[in-house]
Amino acid sequence: MNPDPGADIFGQGRQALALAVAAFGGRGIFASARRWQADGTWIGPAEAALAVVDEATLPSGASLPELRDQGANAVLCSLGSPRLGEVAELGMRALLRVPFASGDVAEDRRARLDQLAEMRGRLSARDGIMPVPVGEAQGLETISFFAACRLACPSAHLVVDLEIFGHKLGQLCLSFGADAIMGCIVGKRAPRLGERASSNDLTHDEAALLLRASGFEPCAWLPEGKVRGP
Repeated sequence: MNPDPGADIFGQGRQALALAVAAFGGRGIFASARRWQADGTWIGPAEAALAVVDEATLPSGASLPELRDQGANAVLCSLGSPRLGEVAELGMRALLRVPFASGDVAEDRRARLDQLAEMRGRLSARDGIMPVPVGEAQGLETISFFAACRLACPSAHLVVDLEIFGHKLGQLCLSFGADAIMGCIVGKRAPRLGERASSNDLTHDEAALLLRASGFEPCAWLPEGKVRGP
């Protein structure tokens, strides 16, 4: 679907949000995530539903079957990744990284979105698209790109990484086409004091509130790939 050429960024946001609500029956998803580190350790809640490895930073010689045996169940893949087939065969979830940057050449961004639309057919219903900024995320550029990704792929999960975007910009993304958030989401978190003053950790209730404030009915991704919620 192409954006309405006469619509401003907020008009495109309304289009994108309507598509997200329609695609998933008004349900928005939150997922607690832990992340594989190059030194062989995990960062994030042990009970996280998503255990994510990034194909761009896999240790030399590491294989996806080995990482799956160590608990990994999701792979952050590059746009056009040759690993998508292997990820599917292993029963893992693919999170497709789509880069964007402030000042992108319009033709280059359009080509990237066209490639994304073509890739959509290779993603399963449990996979997701994850916009990732090159450099620091800028507010208007970010929400505009999320809306563009939703318009390019109306029925795919569009995931906000709260570790990158934080809570405020993350919630804006939910109003511009995203339907899922992931990050360090726990049953109980430490107070945001001292070294944790800028923490992006959320409780389940806080994550649900972000989704509800954007008009979604909150649901949770579970480790086995199912969704808990209405």
